[in-house]
Amino acid sequence: MTLLKFNEKAHIFLTGLICFLLTAYPDILPPLIVLLTVNWLCAPKLILQGFKNIVKNPSLQMMILLYLLYLAGMLYSANTKDASQTVETKLSFLIFPLVFSPYAEVTKINLNKYLKLFIYGSIISSVFRLGWAFYCFAKPVYVVLYGVPYDLGASNFYYTQLSVFFHPSYLALYNVFALMSIVHLINAGELKLNWKWIAAIFLFVIFIMLLSSKAGWIGLILFVLYFSRWLVLKKKIVQTMAMLVMIIGLFSFLNIYFTPRFLTRIPKLSIITEAIKGSGDDNKKITTSSDGTGSRILVWKAAIDIIKNNFWIGVGTGDAKDTMLEKYKEKGMTYEYENKLNSHNQYLNTFIALGFIGFFVLLLCFAVPLYFSYHEKTMLFASFIIVVGINFLFESMLERQEGVIFYAFFYTLLCFTLPSLNPQSQISKK
Repeated sequence: MTLLKFNEKAHIFLTGLICFLLTAYPDILPPLIVLLTVNWLCAPKLILQGFKNIVKNPSLQMMILLYLLYLAGMLYSANTKDASQTVETKLSFLIFPLVFSPYAEVTKINLNKYLKLFIYGSIISSVFRLGWAFYCFAKPVYVVLYGVPYDLGASNFYYTQLSVFFHPSYLALYNVFALMSIVHLINAGELKLNWKWIAAIFLFVIFIMLLSSKAGWIGLILFVLYFSRWLVLKKKIVQTMAMLVMIIGLFSFLNIYFTPRFLTRIPKLSIITEAIKGSGDDNKKITTSSDGTGSRILVWKAAIDIIKNNFWIGVGTGDAKDTMLEKYKEKGMTYEYENKLNSHNQYLNTFIALGFIGFFVLLLCFAVPLYFSYHEKTMLFASFIIVVGINFLFESMLERQEGVIFYAFFYTLLCFTLPSLNPQSQISKK
């Protein structure tokens, strides 16, 4: 076996391992990424070829450019510690394009294998977490609230109690993408829509519902609409109706009968209206809110105020959080200040840190691949872009490694599904 062939096999193995473990435990991923990078550096002949491939791929260029802007933002950041941490967190924007670009054809050939490993890993992860929730429910676990022992009970099946090691929004996003990957593999003839995969689909649907992430629910609705359309085109009308009835029934059951906490995750129109107006029905000024939706709207309004005063280049890579906290204090947003909330919107967060220039490049990271996906009819990449784009509206997902690694990893892999942007890799020519 030649060195390049061994290098290729190691690359495929490590990529598959990342796919399989991505939903398991976030801290296990950085060492694997380091190994993937070392493997890339061990084949210097491929590095130049990789740079040539990046030059031909505008989608990857946008992601790298975004990282370079975060680097440039360090130059005018007062908080150098946060700036360094932010750049380190977003390092995947640079590493994945460099590491995968020499293996363009290899990645395209093995994409379905990677997706299967991601789905299997997600199934095991979901079953494990549900199993742990059942265990905690059967053997009560007490937490102390205000000095009183409290049995979590059915709350073990919801939100942060269910999403062990992850924030619920991230885990919900992973599972929505797993659902879309299943449909993609069925369309590609890699999987058959039998009872096993129907069971897997309903496992993910139930798990996303229980995670109670609003962005996850929106992604789930989009998947149901897309999958229903797919079933109708296949003339499976009865199956479509059965699926819709079952999903609506599940949501109603979980909402009404299972636990009151499920109801608290549904936004209340009155709270939204009051947060937008900044006053209640009695015209009393509202500056803060402990309700998730109300607080998020107030945070968005504060973020927009900051953007107006730092429009073009932002406040700097490391100063976004400090500037938000200062604004909370100024506006009397006590709950948001005490909990040190970020903008809960990646577009606003990037705008605050890097200004309009950074915001525009972030939009291009979505618009460029979406344009090519539409023309190349690659629905999986388009679905990925849309679902991630929606999640960015409700969470600053690129401020934590769980979001950065998922986004940068699959964004890079899916770039090579676009025929017009998929140059031959050096290895495939050997």
